[in-house]
Amino acid sequence: MQPELSPELELVIVAVVAVLLVAVLGRWLYVFLRRRSMQRRSEATIASIAYDVLRNVLVPNGMGGHIHLHYLLLTERGLLVIDVVDAPGAVFGGDQMTEWTAIGKKRRYTFQNPQHALYDRMAAVQSLAGEVPVEGRIVFSMRSEFPKGKPRYVVRIDGLQAEFTVVDASHISAAAAFADVWQKVKGSSEPNPLAA
Repeated sequence: MQPELSPELELVIVAVVAVLLVAVLGRWLYVFLRRRSMQRRSEATIASIAYDVLRNVLVPNGMGGHIHLHYLLLTERGLLVIDVVDAPGAVFGGDQMTEWTAIGKKRRYTFQNPQHALYDRMAAVQSLAGEVPVEGRIVFSMRSEFPKGKPRYVVRIDGLQAEFTVVDASHISAAAAFADVWQKVKGSSEPNPLAA
């Protein structure tokens, strides 16, 4: 037979469990809200360089299928395909490398060179856009650093506005030369039901 706990000890145990639960939930809420805030700032930065934005859409890949686009923007320079990557820590990669490495505070991991997927997305959009210029960028979050330099088409979110002009979306006439093609691309796209 187990000895009974005194009421005072039971209260102490309940209080400790409650404090631990509040601490865990508080930490989770802090991380969740911080990430959500970072995501909103990133989306605002991306939208600031575009007259119009398509997000998480599928477009024809030119081979009878579809390809997912994180973002497709109508900019002053034409169309811009953006892939977003959140790889916390120091990122090491190169144009000719198959895999890139990220070394964070808690772990080290590798991921596929994102340039190859970007090239496929750009090619799919270019097949719809014809002569309109199509560019692409792999946009890393602020949690990424590139101590050995950035590979081609890679930019951190805080450098995007330095590369592309911030636009006034109410003055769409600046991108009027691309309007017909943009409408064609928009008409060929569909929301990706699997994207978040």
